[in-house]
Amino acid sequence: MTATTTAREAKRKDGELISCKMNNVLIPKGALVNINAAGYATNASDASGETFAGVAYETVDNSGGLAGDTEIRILTTGSFVFVDGGGNGAITDVGAQFNIVDNQTVTDAATTNNLKAGVCVESIDANTTRIRIDRFAS
Repeated sequence: MTATTTAREAKRKDGELISCKMNNVLIPKGALVNINAAGYATNASDASGETFAGVAYETVDNSGGLAGDTEIRILTTGSFVFVDGGGNGAITDVGAQFNIVDNQTVTDAATTNNLKAGVCVESIDANTTRIRIDRFAS
């Protein structure tokens, strides 16, 4: 297809809450969610071939189904509280990029695949941090 030279309707959606087909897993409300290499939503991890999608808006159990049988709604913007996997949270973490460890844990340390979760906007204590998921450090 060639590039357009005329006006077109791009059918904008706000995108703060999206719906994705799920892998055959249970994803709990509030969990970090990735899209796997096959294109399905799954629990976030530092797995190769996955990309970060957002935070689960609801709990959906497709563990007894086939990939694609069910959809889950995912929040793509905002700030959320997660476990600080480094266990050394400090005020100096504010503004730092955090990477995904698992579906509830992030770290400002390097991980194998360095899948970005977002930027720290509040260090609550040594083991808890608030991450803004729609802002990535450059």
